[in-house]
Amino acid sequence: MNNKNKRKIIISTCVLAGVLLAASCSTLTTATSPRADGEEIARYILNQLSYDDDENLLCYLWGPVSEGDKILATKQPIFDVSCPGYVLYIDLYPTANMFHPVQYVFLSESTNELRVFDASSPPSNFNEYRMVDTAFAKLFMSAENRRAPIPDRTALDTSKSSRDNRWAVLMNGGYDSGNNHVRYWNDLSNIYITLNHVYEIPDENIIVLCSDGLNPAVDQANGQNSNPDLDGDGDDDIMYSCVLSNVDMVFTSLANNFTVYDKLFVFTTDHGGSVSGWDVIENLWNYEELTDAHFASLLAAFPECEKICTFEPCFSGGFLDNIIVPPGPIVGSSACRHDEYSWAMPPDYVYDTYVFHWTAAVKGQDAYGVPVDADANQDGIVTMDEAYIYAVSQDTDDESPQYGEYPEGIGSSLSLWVSSDPPAQPTKPLGPTLGIWNVEYTYTSSTTEPDGEQIFYLFDWGDGNNSGWIGPYSSGQTGTGSYIWTELGTYNVKVKAHDIWGSQSIWSEPLAVTITDNTPPEVPEITGPAEGKPGSQYLYNLQTTDGQGQNIYYFVDWGDNTTTGWLGPYVSGTQIHITHSWSEKGTYTIKAKAKDTMNAESDWGTLQVVMPTEYKFSFNAFLQHLLEKFPHMFPVLRHLLGY
Repeated sequence: MNNKNKRKIIISTCVLAGVLLAASCSTLTTATSPRADGEEIARYILNQLSYDDDENLLCYLWGPVSEGDKILATKQPIFDVSCPGYVLYIDLYPTANMFHPVQYVFLSESTNELRVFDASSPPSNFNEYRMVDTAFAKLFMSAENRRAPIPDRTALDTSKSSRDNRWAVLMNGGYDSGNNHVRYWNDLSNIYITLNHVYEIPDENIIVLCSDGLNPAVDQANGQNSNPDLDGDGDDDIMYSCVLSNVDMVFTSLANNFTVYDKLFVFTTDHGGSVSGWDVIENLWNYEELTDAHFASLLAAFPECEKICTFEPCFSGGFLDNIIVPPGPIVGSSACRHDEYSWAMPPDYVYDTYVFHWTAAVKGQDAYGVPVDADANQDGIVTMDEAYIYAVSQDTDDESPQYGEYPEGIGSSLSLWVSSDPPAQPTKPLGPTLGIWNVEYTYTSSTTEPDGEQIFYLFDWGDGNNSGWIGPYSSGQTGTGSYIWTELGTYNVKVKAHDIWGSQSIWSEPLAVTITDNTPPEVPEITGPAEGKPGSQYLYNLQTTDGQGQNIYYFVDWGDNTTTGWLGPYVSGTQIHITHSWSEKGTYTIKAKAKDTMNAESDWGTLQVVMPTEYKFSFNAFLQHLLEKFPHMFPVLRHLLGY
């Protein structure tokens, strides 16, 4: 029978013979009642309610109870007992974090009548109830406190920064000892090991508030005390009990001492509840509550520093609308929506599902030592958006993890690494300002990092796409990005940079790039002399226009095996002047073409010129010509010349 379809049932019946004897007044009211009696009573009630033995239920029996006793849930009164009997508390969703549907069933000792009450919270006197021994109860209660293996140190060189401005607050309220599940301590231990041993956040910068703090009394559902040493190094890591006064004290103290250069990380694993709509709570120790509005007010007291929040409790998505607000920068994620439960991870329920995978993402391995690669862009840093995306991809429980960031896109640069002074504003991108669609263009920019750390660049192409983080580059080294626009328009290309810690620069000044379906210039017009003499210089004029107003280059072929090469650039429509001379007679065709800045070339323009025979005076030729005309003059000339 599906737990979600259970409804109130009132059954009056005769108790089977064996159970009648076990449940008779004399038996139920004498001594302490053997365990078998309680087990049989519980199984009788479950059978009458049509619950199967193999269902994932946790059941707890209280009794015998007397007339005048009160059945009280932590959230509301249930029933005033009017006659002797027994009370069975049934947790319908034991692998969910509170609060969720439960049932209280009263068995009248005198009439054997069952009365069923629906509720959403556990008994206020949980310590008086005894767990019913079922196969699922054995599995659920077999979960033990465990520490994840200590991973190898990351390859990232954290020695480059002499300061550590990161602070972490880890919280588990647990509600009470009966509902403070083992997995909550395990969640805290896993993230603590990650922060201290992978990200090298100092012990003193990790503030842990867990259930009853350092009180040695039993505070876990397994009957044990929460070990204050979360990573097994012999030092107490739990510092405070997780009650509201301590939460206020911790956050207020941090806010009063934070600067804009500090980083706050908040991690919560616990029960949670819904008040109404998006108004939700996280349960603290001893039934205290932390509302989403109150938590938001604690964060609002911090300066405009980096904040990262990860929530596991039921309904914890309701925290995001309160905290993901200006001015930021802030990133938050939750295991579920504001109207949804979060779940323990099967099959052994040793961890909570979402934070198990989220922690694995930022850690580089899961709590069992299995390697994990959540670094989608392979830049060596798992950012908050990458951690969320990985966790969602692995979370197959009936929950819908949520994510928020302000300003938009900041999650791609925030990580758990040290925050540092950001790189300087990158230079305005250099590259073509006019281009053709479906053609790749390359742009460059550079900046410096104040600590001399390596730099990654991101080019925003102005059309909703970007290059992703490119690098690493040395401080001051020029970064290069290439892109192909597929639509016509004008786009503002800009660049920002981050250092090895994820600290981002501001955007560069934008470079306006116009993308067209370019047409070449018009055919050039050539004007000038159409004839002349070899050896003389002649002036010619060239002129054309470009449809897109681009600058123009000219190329002239003089027809005598000589050319100008490309001349320019010249403003579109401007007439230019060039000279040339021909050394020999002949007819020559001058050809000229133009191209724009995008190398689109026009057709040839032409002009034909004629160079007549070159005139050269030769005395011998003149004399020969004269003698041919006047042969009788030879003796006279011979006499004159003395021959």
